[in-house]
Amino acid sequence: MIPDTLEGWTLSVIEGLLRQGVFESDRFDFKEQLPYSKDDAAKLRLTKTCAAFANSGGGFLVFGVKDDKGLPAQQRIVGIEPGDDFPARFGNFPAAAEPSVEWTFRNPPLQLQDGRLVHIVQVRASPRKPHGVFDQERWWFCKRTSKGTEAMSFEEMRGLFVDASRRANEVNWLKAELERIRDLARTLNIESAEGRWSLEMLLSRFDAGPLNPLLLSLFDLLNSEPTLVSELHGLIDCCRKVDAALTHEAAFAVKPRDRSYSGSRLDPLDEVHERRMMIRIHGAASRALDALTRLRA
Repeated sequence: MIPDTLEGWTLSVIEGLLRQGVFESDRFDFKEQLPYSKDDAAKLRLTKTCAAFANSGGGFLVFGVKDDKGLPAQQRIVGIEPGDDFPARFGNFPAAAEPSVEWTFRNPPLQLQDGRLVHIVQVRASPRKPHGVFDQERWWFCKRTSKGTEAMSFEEMRGLFVDASRRANEVNWLKAELERIRDLARTLNIESAEGRWSLEMLLSRFDAGPLNPLLLSLFDLLNSEPTLVSELHGLIDCCRKVDAALTHEAAFAVKPRDRSYSGSRLDPLDEVHERRMMIRIHGAASRALDALTRLRA
């Protein structure tokens, strides 16, 4: 069974896959070592592989496994010299894609009895796809299949670019809505502090509910920034509560005040509480905007 976490990759798992005769798949690839500095073709292949995993469902690269099916499985696990600064050298290849491919690695690596190391690299499915590779002549957009790394069809490329355009538009719309909510919270907080709860203020609404489907659509991207999704959900909840309080107060404010009216204020506005909520909304929207600027959509 192919592991789905870095911790799941062990020497016994690798040996088991080799015994089964598995060489490569849509989930992983065995490599004996990093490409030599003058081997441009091998360097291009490795960059394509990184981009292909990112453009597909993600996968693992296992370095230190010899490509010789004539050898027994245990002898194919040869490892890499420990003096080799593997993470720094490997990082050049995913960085050569456009946009760069994010990756992580098993730390510490697996150690063989002779001290050599087997390095496991994980490339996750990317929310920033498509990732392209330029070879001085043309762009390559690759995918990962059961046959290995393959070029995408025109329709597959077009679909990914359409998705990327939609994602960028949704991120821009989310930023615009957060700016509107932040600015409204600031205005209401200032005016309420001055004791000016005008009818215009009471009729203002944050209306953050439409953000919910947007968060679902952008979840993979937003979740890459710690706490951002929970921050946005908290912001939406605060906006809903303030909108409800303003609605009750506005309904009372516009009712007739003659003797025939016997109604009462069902939910009087707690100005101190609402000001605190405005401050919370302003802070949450500001933090969310800062986090969005750190994302690379």
